[in-house]
Amino acid sequence: MRFLNNIVRFPGCGVFDPQASYLIFQKSTRTLIGLILCSQVRPDVGHITQVCLLPEYRSSGLGEALLAATTKNLRARNFRAISLTVTEANARAIALYKRIGFTTNRVFDAFVWEG
Repeated sequence: MRFLNNIVRFPGCGVFDPQASYLIFQKSTRTLIGLILCSQVRPDVGHITQVCLLPEYRSSGLGEALLAATTKNLRARNFRAISLTVTEANARAIALYKRIGFTTNRVFDAFVWEG
């Protein structure tokens, strides 16, 4: 919740775009199991700021479904580009992003907190 609050209130990665952001709930328990958050960095460029799934739901196709919903929404709204960032240590996410058509434009150093 703190991360979402920061994205909405402090547009460091663009302006939060609720239309292209989605939540997934486990139906029977109404437990939040995944989300994708998106922002607009320009009127025609979206940025995926966060994709999260509970560990037990990874490799189930839900991450790909979240990405598909966001990209479909942005395309329908005539966005010309979508960006995201991912740490090199997250090989599974990188493989997913490449499989669905994302390419590497830039590699840069960043500090990652592994809590």
